[in-house]
Amino acid sequence: MNTSFVQFDGPRLIRREEAFASDRLFRICFGMPEIDNEEEILANYVPPRRGGTYVMVHEGKPVSQIGIFHDQLKMYDGTIRTGSIGGVCTHPDYRMQGLASRLMEHCTQQLFEEGARLMLISGDAGVYMRLGSVFHGKFMYYSFKTEQGNGRHSMPNDPVIRRATPADVLLCSRLCQAEPVHFVRPNSDFLRALQDPMSDIYIHADQWIIERSGQAIAYLFLGIPWHLQGKPDSGIRQVSEYAGSRSALVDAILMMMTTGNVQELSWPIAWQDVELLQLLEGNGFAGNMTNLDGHTLRIINFPNFMKDLSPILRSRLDAKLSRGLHFEQSGPLLGGIGDDRYRINR
Repeated sequence: MNTSFVQFDGPRLIRREEAFASDRLFRICFGMPEIDNEEEILANYVPPRRGGTYVMVHEGKPVSQIGIFHDQLKMYDGTIRTGSIGGVCTHPDYRMQGLASRLMEHCTQQLFEEGARLMLISGDAGVYMRLGSVFHGKFMYYSFKTEQGNGRHSMPNDPVIRRATPADVLLCSRLCQAEPVHFVRPNSDFLRALQDPMSDIYIHADQWIIERSGQAIAYLFLGIPWHLQGKPDSGIRQVSEYAGSRSALVDAILMMMTTGNVQELSWPIAWQDVELLQLLEGNGFAGNMTNLDGHTLRIINFPNFMKDLSPILRSRLDAKLSRGLHFEQSGPLLGGIGDDRYRINR
C-alpha cells in the first residue's frame, strides 16, 4: 500500500481504545493465533508512568508499533538504568515505508529523556544496526542432546533436581541477587513466572531447582525457541536464565533433560562466565563462540552510563586517576548529526 507519510498519526503512545487493535497487530506480525477478548484487554489496560507502546496509526488503526520499558541492571557494585525495546512490528501492508525506523528514532529519544543509559533490543534486524545498535558481546553456544547422557551412572554427590513452584519465589530471588550481573527484579516477577509458566512460553516454559545435600543451590529456567513458539511439545528448549552453583548446573543439565523429556537444548553463555565455561569444557562439551542471537544494544547516554558504573571504577582505579576522568558523548541523541561518538578524557 502506498500511503503519504503525512497521513499517519504518530509516533505517539497508544490509547486505551487502541489496545485490542495493537494486540491483534502483534499477533498478525508474529504468526500467533488471534484471540477474541477485546473487553478484557481494554479493561486491563493501564497507562504507563514511563515507557509503553508507541504506534504509527493510519485510518484509526495501529499499523506499526514498538514497546519500550525500563529496568535496572546490577553489575557488581554499579546499577545501570536500562531501557528495553521489544515487540517491534509493522503490518504487512505498510512495510518498506520507514515506519519502524521512525518509531525507533522516537522511542530511542524517549528512553534517553526518561533516564535510560543503555538500550537493549530484542532483535537484530538491519534497522537497529543502521540506527546505531551493535551486537551483544561474545557468547559460547552449547548444544546438548539427550543421548549424550546415555550410559552415565549416578554418583554419590550428584545433585537432585525438581520442578520449581510458587513456593520458590524467595529462593530464586536470593540466587538471582547473588549473581554479579543481574536484572533488579521484584519478587512479583518470579511469582508470575512460577505461577503461570506458559503465560510467556518463549521466556520460561520449564523451571528447575537444583539441590545438593538437601540445600537448593541453583535454578535453571528454560524457554521455547522463537521459531517453535506455540509448540511446547517439540522437545526443544533453550536456557533463558540461570543462577547459582556452576558445578551443580553442569552436573544437572543432562539429568534435567531426561527428566523433563527434552531432546535438544541450546545454552548461550557469556564469555565472562569463565567458571561455567571451564566446567563444561572439562566435562567434554564443546561450544561455538558467536554473538548473542537475536539481541542488540546501544549506549544512549554514555556520561551517565559511566556514572552508574562509578563504584566499579573507584574500586579499580586510584583516587587521582578516577577524579581526572571525564566522559563525553555527541551524536543524534544530543542534537548532533552522524553516528554516536564517545570520548574518555583525562
